[in-house]
Amino acid sequence: MKKFDTLINRVTVKIFTIIVVVFINSCAGGQSKSFETSDKFSLLWEVTGNGIQKPSYLYGTIHIYDSTIFKIPQEVYTAVDLCDNFALEVDLNDIDQSKLLQRIMISDPDSTLDKLLEPDVYSAIHEIPFIKMMGEAINMMKPFYIQQYILIENPLTMQSVELSLNSYANSKSKNILGIETIDEQLNMIDAISLYEQAQEIKDIYDYCKRENLGFAEAGKKIFTTLQITYKDQDFEKLVNLEDEFKMTSNSSVSDSTIIGSRNINMANRIDDFIKQDKTLFVAVGALHLPDYKNLRGVVALLKEKGYNLRPVLIDLTK
Repeated sequence: MKKFDTLINRVTVKIFTIIVVVFINSCAGGQSKSFETSDKFSLLWEVTGNGIQKPSYLYGTIHIYDSTIFKIPQEVYTAVDLCDNFALEVDLNDIDQSKLLQRIMISDPDSTLDKLLEPDVYSAIHEIPFIKMMGEAINMMKPFYIQQYILIENPLTMQSVELSLNSYANSKSKNILGIETIDEQLNMIDAISLYEQAQEIKDIYDYCKRENLGFAEAGKKIFTTLQITYKDQDFEKLVNLEDEFKMTSNSSVSDSTIIGSRNINMANRIDDFIKQDKTLFVAVGALHLPDYKNLRGVVALLKEKGYNLRPVLIDLTK
């Protein structure tokens, strides 16, 4: 377990930004930046109206990324520079890693991973690079978190949009905020039963069998497709990737919990922060921005509150 604890602690903060699964002390003397308008649904939005004096900015992240496919565009860092406050889904400067580790582990010895999954599925997930590193100790991790590792070829060298932006915001002495608390995010995940969490892994396994792929191969394929779709800012395809890969058959509860209810909370808290008369750069997962299936997105919810949201042109292909 010592090896397990050490490795977990090295990657927990990075992985957590997937799950659950953005900014100087003033606006540089009031300077402004003229951004070009995008003709399509964008990852970066300028937020005005509702009586606020200066724009705030909303950005959709992919959390974990491969810098050989795309890089965080300069326009995002410029938007950070123009704002007083910086917010991610959670404040990464205020994470109790030991507490977080406890919450992602299974507490019931009768509900361990080998009991939640069929033997062939349980055996197959051990080809995933991170699972290989952890060995049988992974048996005590909740299925939701196991599922995240399927998309990550090497969790020790992966890059995180949130960590990159958070580091930049800290270097600029921004006031750091969290849209949600860690407990809120973990509680939402725990609201999904271990059985349903395990079902998501089974669905991916079924996809692998249909496509004649191993878990590692499937994860790499899905991750690369996700990266390219994000780079292209193709939101229609982004929200339909589950159907494209035919991985999830029973995700209505998790969609409502992880996306729908959180979108409402995010919009309410962004509204609260902006009303504090401080400009705000906030970054949340990209799927929280558009309407998702029958769930309202943060962009639409903020418009309903009276804000004007203008899509900003950014190019992730450079």
